[in-house]
Amino acid sequence: MLLTTLRSFEVTRYFGWPGQAPSYKVGQRIWEQIREDYKTRKGASFDIKEFHRAALNLGGLGLDTLRRAMARA
Repeated sequence: MLLTTLRSFEVTRYFGWPGQAPSYKVGQRIWEQIREDYKTRKGASFDIKEFHRAALNLGGLGLDTLRRAMARA
């Protein structure tokens, strides 16, 4: 039953939401770029937990807005 449910979900995900997987990947890459920029600015004082805390405390933002906000963090 679980295997059938997983297959059903995957069929729905990849055929029913065709833009979901590529959209996720694009968002992931932008997030990683924002993190790398932040890491470069902070240098040796970079703390991954602090980065995530700062980014997530901004709330739900579009990725361009997040990039600008984190550039000031």
